[in-house]
Amino acid sequence: MKGARGKPLGALAIGALALAFAGTAAELRAQAGEGSVLTLQDALTRAIVHNPEYRQALNRMELEGIQLRQAWGAFLPDLNLSYSTGLSFYQESVNFDFFGNPIENPDVRTIVNSNSSEGIRAGLQLFQGGRRFHAYSQARAQARVDRLSAERDLNRILAEVQRQFFFAQRQRARLAVEEELLIARERDFEVAERRFELATVGRSDLLGATLELQNQRVTVTTARGQVEKAMLALRRAIGDPALASLDIEQQLPEPFDPANLDLEALVEEGLGRSPAVAAAAAGRAVRQSMLNSQKASRWPSLSLSSSVSRWSRGSDRDALFGFNPDDFSGSVSLSVSIPVFSRFQTSQQIASAEVELRNAGEQLRQSELQLEEQVRAGFVDLETAWANVEQRETAAEVASARLRIVQEEYRLAVKSIEELRAAIREEAGAQRDLVDQRFEFAVALLGLYEAAGVVADRAGLGNGNADPGGEG
Repeated sequence: MKGARGKPLGALAIGALALAFAGTAAELRAQAGEGSVLTLQDALTRAIVHNPEYRQALNRMELEGIQLRQAWGAFLPDLNLSYSTGLSFYQESVNFDFFGNPIENPDVRTIVNSNSSEGIRAGLQLFQGGRRFHAYSQARAQARVDRLSAERDLNRILAEVQRQFFFAQRQRARLAVEEELLIARERDFEVAERRFELATVGRSDLLGATLELQNQRVTVTTARGQVEKAMLALRRAIGDPALASLDIEQQLPEPFDPANLDLEALVEEGLGRSPAVAAAAAGRAVRQSMLNSQKASRWPSLSLSSSVSRWSRGSDRDALFGFNPDDFSGSVSLSVSIPVFSRFQTSQQIASAEVELRNAGEQLRQSELQLEEQVRAGFVDLETAWANVEQRETAAEVASARLRIVQEEYRLAVKSIEELRAAIREEAGAQRDLVDQRFEFAVALLGLYEAAGVVADRAGLGNGNADPGGEG
């Protein structure tokens, strides 16, 4: 891989961060089986297909086109169709003459009438001072904000999957170290047992070797439990139910010198591609469009409307559910609305929008400063992790060499059992620290890319739009 300026980013020995989208969800499930080994590439591929949070983020991206269509709809006319039909009836036993005197109705009957009507109405806003254009710009900027928010979630989810993968690998590596130490303690116990039989050491030395052996067995049992818990957490992060029978790749990450990374190029790339910074910039564009829309409210508005209706009326049920009636009417109107005085509401809204725009600009600058600080701090952590890896490697070599010498001197009765036990503990601690530090470097590198907002890019996902499962 190369940085934004073409300089190499190093051999990412955390695992294969370049992700090839060759498998669909069905293919991934078909690959699951006994003896299968889960690599980082497999974990990321499965996560983008099965992780619930990842799928939710992809689903939210689908709303972008709908939001823009809704904004474009403001330029189109309103169109309404209507149809109604009904019955009315009444009965009068008493009526009134021309002078208002009540007259009894000699023939009381129930009068039934029916009616039906059809209508169409259309309205079009001809001019609103540019508010519709500003509203469309606002909708477009807001859609970008929402999309970048989803991309930020994708960035975070991919980083979490990789962290859980590293943690599971770390627990596996720790278990391997503890099992190697258990073999060494078993050998030490055999030596102590033979020397006790030859009466060259006392019973306390034999009991000390027994205690070291039992303690190491407890440590191995605990490490196995930690591996199982780490695998459960990894399965949850990936979300693939077919992972129950899979094992994890046991290859340790190989750290590299951070001098191979171009920090300035990474900062520049982060400022240009980080979803957090881009979302802040899109948020400022939203505020700018809102301000323009508020200013446009001072302009007059012009609208056109027209309607046509037809109806029919009849006695009894003659006009019920009638269509194509003969009677009709229509209208066309043009209206102009000029805002004159709104009790200073418009001025207050414009002033508020201006303040929000300035604040959005400051938020963008704050996001850029925070990103630069986080990237540079992440690079410092990476350099520290690399220096610690080198020191841990040296310490492990020295501890191993010293243990071999002490073991030989113990066989020659030059060193005591306490000195041997101390050397054993030092060598075991050095081996554990070396394994941990290798993964600390991997996590530090991942944290650097996460701070820059380029985890998806470094994983080969572009902007998080890839969807090999075909479900989003």
